[in-house]
Amino acid sequence: MAENEEPVHPRFTETITVVGRTASTYSSKAANKDDVRRASLRDRAGQVLGNVWTDGQEAAGFVPSENAGMAGITAQSRLWGILRNAYASGRPARDVLDPALYAPEFELVVD
Repeated sequence: MAENEEPVHPRFTETITVVGRTASTYSSKAANKDDVRRASLRDRAGQVLGNVWTDGQEAAGFVPSENAGMAGITAQSRLWGILRNAYASGRPARDVLDPALYAPEFELVVD
């Protein structure tokens, strides 16, 4: 080590290994893209905020609409909580397309 160099704090050289499911929610990687189903999520005024999706097995998530702006970003954080709670209660990923999970705050439009 050079005379003017300070030692690197060990905290900045640690290696962290993450195990298990992230944040106790559904996997964000679909098992098979052909199995993915989507449903539009709308706010009470009818604005499309994004899409809730699932592969019907283990994966589910929410993708905000680019056109939704801040409302889509705000909905994304709320949806993360809804999906986390559904996962924690033992609901399978296919159940994330149940409109009752999002009511009355949002309307899920399933085709």
